[in-house]
Amino acid sequence: MIFDPPFIAKTVTPGEPLTAQAWNDIVTALGQVHQHLENTEATALRVQVAAQDIDLRQVRVTALREDGIAFDAVPPVPPLTQHVFGGLRAGSYQLRVEAPGYQVATTNVTVPSATVTNVPLTASGGFMPALFGLELGQALGALGDAQIAVARVLDVTGTDVPPANPGAQYGSSRVLMQLPPPGTPVATGQGVQLVIAAVLSAQASVEVPSLAGLSLPEAQKALESLGLVLGKVTTKQTRTA
Repeated sequence: MIFDPPFIAKTVTPGEPLTAQAWNDIVTALGQVHQHLENTEATALRVQVAAQDIDLRQVRVTALREDGIAFDAVPPVPPLTQHVFGGLRAGSYQLRVEAPGYQVATTNVTVPSATVTNVPLTASGGFMPALFGLELGQALGALGDAQIAVARVLDVTGTDVPPANPGAQYGSSRVLMQLPPPGTPVATGQGVQLVIAAVLSAQASVEVPSLAGLSLPEAQKALESLGLVLGKVTTKQTRTA
């Protein structure tokens, strides 16, 4: 800020009279400060970024002046929603708005501007939903709704499960891990990964009958009748009195 005429800071001692010229200098300087503040407010630029569920703290808004100098806007502090440039020099600017998961948007503005500049953003892909605890069928449906491709599905034993046709046995397996985490932007064509619970298979079982008092051939025949196989047999000698 330049004062005209130049402002000279001059102190006085207590009791010293204040001359008319000194008083006029003070009034003139205050008037120039007031005018400067008015001009600064007049050349402020407000930008409203429009995108559903976007985190405005992750949005960067830049104004590029005709001479190549760039300025960054001050991001909003909730509950405010507008990015603000303060004290831009009058002239033409190109606004550039960028945020993770969205296409870069540009628009031309002229400062001063009495209106808020609205800049819509278009998502460049989807955002990873929260899938932990969902059944695999539900998780795949949520990813399909978000237009996110699935690159790989594994169960906890390391078995690959085909994402396009996981089979009925995996329908109720729940998601234990997802990559990337929820809320992460996923670019078009980028695949995500899921880890699900393994399928538990129940095996048939039979009750082993009592074989006490049977001879070895009799015990073997009794087990075979139940579909069981006699394993290793050990013998023990007993002393008789």
